[in-house]
Formats: sequence, C-alpha cells, structure tokens
Amino acid sequence: MPVSTLESRSRAQPVATGEFSLITRRITERTEAETGLLVVAGGDDRLTHVLASCGTARGDLGRPVSSHVAGGFVGRVLESARTTGQQIDPELDTSLGIAASGAPVAFAAGAGIRPPGGPPGALCLGFAGRPSDMALTLWRIESHARLASLCLHEEGTLDALLATARLDGLTGCLSYAAIRAELDRELRRSERHGRPLSCCFIDLDHFKRVNDGYGHLYGNRVLAEAGAALRAGVRGGDSIGRYGGDEFLALLPDADESTALALGHRLRTKILTTKPSRTAEPLDTSIGVAEWRPGSTADELLGAADAALLRAKDGGGGIVAGAGDVAAGAARDAAWRPSAERRPR
Repeated sequence: MPVSTLESRSRAQPVATGEFSLITRRITERTEAETGLLVVAGGDDRLTHVLASCGTARGDLGRPVSSHVAGGFVGRVLESARTTGQQIDPELDTSLGIAASGAPVAFAAGAGIRPPGGPPGALCLGFAGRPSDMALTLWRIESHARLASLCLHEEGTLDALLATARLDGLTGCLSYAAIRAELDRELRRSERHGRPLSCCFIDLDHFKRVNDGYGHLYGNRVLAEAGAALRAGVRGGDSIGRYGGDEFLALLPDADESTALALGHRLRTKILTTKPSRTAEPLDTSIGVAEWRPGSTADELLGAADAALLRAKDGGGGIVAGAGDVAAGAARDAAWRPSAERRPR
C-alpha cells in the first residue's frame, strides 16, 4: 500500500496485505517471541491501525485501536521511532496483546517505521522474558522494520524480492533451491492425498557445441529461450526449474507416467520449434520421465528420472524415455529419435 494511499485513507481502515503478515510472522518466529505486532498511525492521533499480528489472541487485525496501544510500549515506539527493548508490566501494558500461548508478555522490543512522507509505524515484539542476545534481537527487529517501511512506501516490494530469490536470473525458471523445495512440497501433498506426481529431467542435446561454436554469451541466450519455451509448454499447476547448466526439471502434480510422457513430448516439440538463429539445425532435447511411487523419497524419484534421461542420451538424444520402460528393459521407440546420425554431447 503506497504512502499516498495511506494518507488518503486517514480515517478509514488501512489495507492489510500478506507482505506485512509475512514480515511480522517471520520476525516473531525468528526471535522466539510470544507476540508480534505491526502498526501504523492513523490520521487521528488517538487511533493506531494494526496491519499484522502474530501469536496474539486479540483478533482486531486492521481495526483502529486506541489508548491501550498508544499509551503502552507500542505507542512509545510509534512516537519516538527508536529501536529499544525494556521490561513491561503485563497487567498494566497490554499494547502487545495477550499471547495465544498463555505466557505473560513481560518484556518488549520494537523498532520505529518511517516511510518517506508517510505516517509513522512500529514493529514490536512481546517476550516472556528478556532475550538472551539483546543486541542481535534488536538488530533483527530493526532490519524487518526497514523492510516493512519499504512495503508501506511501495506495495509489492517484498513479493518482488521473494520472486527474485526464487527465480534463476538467466532463464526465468525456478532456481535449483526453489525447485527442490517445490518438489518436497508436492511430494508431501501426494503422500497426504494419494495423488500421482511425476517429473521430467530435461537436458539440451549438443549444447556444448553451441557454447564452443558461438560463445557462452550466445549460449546464455539459447538457454533463456529454452527456459521460456519450457515455461510455455507446461500446464498451469506445473513447475519448471533450472537444475544446473543446460538441465531443467519439470514437476507435474496429478500426472501419472503416461500423462508425463505425453507432456514430455510436448516440451520437446516446444524446444524443437525454438531454433537458435545461428545454428544449422534445431535445438533438440533428451527427456527422462518418472512417476513417484508411494513410500519413495524425492531423491529416489529424481534418480529414476535421471536413469531414464541417461537412457535417452545413450539412445542418441532427441528421445523421451520413461522410467517404467527402463525398469522393464523395453526396446527404444525409434519414432522418438529424429535422426539416427545425431548423438548427444
């Protein structure tokens, strides 16, 4: 929510966003606080708007609250904009709310928020006792308060930062860490609900020739185009990540191996139609497909897809191979191979 929006809504309820909730929850959990509160002053000096809370039993998120906040520790931080911590009397100062855990909030720490040209705010935490490392706790709170200030000044700041951290800067696909985290999440979902899950290991054939013949800068351009083609080829709920180098991983929730093989062919077609401008022939790919089996791990699923990919490479490239075929020792389908003379790198 931009500052201008906050100012124009001086007597109205400010908009609470997921960004503020994420910041408040993160700092509360990171410092092991009992409660966390992010507030901003309204146009009326007697009112303070709660934008996010964590660990409290108060339930007044987004509503204007008055004297018990303004007159307590939160109000003092809001007015002074300082970063500070101190003992409080939980019976006299309820500005940080009642802890849902039932523990008394006997120590408070907070930092002021000052977005350029906007109303002041405060990020405050309540503890059962004084934190063991007070300097580190205050530094963490102040760092999160600065992030909250950015989000107050320009909506979407945190979302953009998180997206940047999750994406591979060259291809626009998920980063290695993000695609592995997504795999773990989808595998847990499949375990809970008994739903199928498949993946595709995708490796560009002869990509070393592109780098050797045209240079790494041009090779990076080809990788970016391949990433865009793969993202365009998957379904809405699927995920594409860059696993490393010229290798990609596609996660396909609610897809058995047969469905994943069909999608693998579609992805290969997408790559084939993305012809690099300087090379003599279309870019092709080898794809290994595997379906998750109940009780197996993420590494076992990836290992099965990798074995299928190696089989596709050994067959000359330009092949979509399933782990089921590998396990059964099935003959390769020559129709999947565009040219008998071509060999992968």
